[in-house]
Amino acid sequence: MTAFLESCPVPILRCDRERKVLYMNPAFSRLLEGFNLESHRWHQLLPKGCWVHVSAQPLERHAVFNFKGDFQGRSFEFTLMPDESKDELFVMINDFTEQLQTQVKLVDCQREMEFMNQQIQESQAPLIQSEKMASLGRLIVGIAHEINTPIGSINSNNDVLIRTVHKLRDFLDCGDCPLEVKQHPEVIKIMKVMEEVNLNNHMACDYIGEILVSLKDFTRLDATKKRKVDLHKRLNSILTLVHHHLKNRIQVVKEYGVLPDVVCYPNRLNQVFMNILVNASQAISGQGIVTIKTFPKDENVKIMISDSGTGIRKENLVHIFDPGFTTKGEDGGTGLGLSICQKIMEDHHGKIEVDSESDQGTTFTLTLPIK
Repeated sequence: MTAFLESCPVPILRCDRERKVLYMNPAFSRLLEGFNLESHRWHQLLPKGCWVHVSAQPLERHAVFNFKGDFQGRSFEFTLMPDESKDELFVMINDFTEQLQTQVKLVDCQREMEFMNQQIQESQAPLIQSEKMASLGRLIVGIAHEINTPIGSINSNNDVLIRTVHKLRDFLDCGDCPLEVKQHPEVIKIMKVMEEVNLNNHMACDYIGEILVSLKDFTRLDATKKRKVDLHKRLNSILTLVHHHLKNRIQVVKEYGVLPDVVCYPNRLNQVFMNILVNASQAISGQGIVTIKTFPKDENVKIMISDSGTGIRKENLVHIFDPGFTTKGEDGGTGLGLSICQKIMEDHHGKIEVDSESDQGTTFTLTLPIK
């Protein structure tokens, strides 16, 4: 036993209840020398109050007392246990300072890695989105070109039908047309149907034309060029594109003020408007209202987009611009939309703010400098 204690690297001491040293192995002696402590002062290593606690307990054979504490910048774990047959104690000390420092370094490294990962995500997200938009733009330009040909043919045929129906109407209204033909119920019915069909076809073709223009406008590959734009036209164009999200259930209220043209990256602002409007439509489960309010303020313009949806819970509100954060579940999105919107607004020297309460709706406020 003595040989084991002499060679053991763990500092071990045996003492009585009065803390008098009965035995001390070389490892314990080296520990005291390192702190310039005399052997009778060994107990100063112990955490304050622990000896009082131990000495007040009956020293049963299997009793073990464990404490942790610091001494002169080192961190120790103390184990006190009674001798098997005497009213004495073994004291063992484990120095875990380096282990603790390693843990702190690991935590610091983990935090640094998380920060770097967030920086990478923030830097990659606009690049990924830009590449996706470029690919989408090329695709839509091709599709729009293909659609233009049949739409042009339909428009031309519809013009012919409209002129034909006008000539029929002129004939029916002239004096040479027999009264029995002019007033025949089937003739009246057929003319009414044809005029309504022509009107609907004309409106449908105009609407398809608006969609094609909006698509081309949305995907213009001029992200590096700033130019003056009419923000109201931009908003109206995006509303045309997201119409399928809104129709038959969401009323759009436009409270447009008088705005000057704004120098900006048009297609990048399109992304911001579309993202917020789509999010607003998804926040409204049934019938609801989306309000778009614009007005100038100082040297800026303000665009406020409000919805009557479910709102954002307080604990989520501080995270909505974090890359990767989403409340839509695994299949609901990447969580990059709003972080990209924030980056786009910062690139315009503007800002995006949100005001929301659970079950009270949400308002996004965009601030853009006029120049």
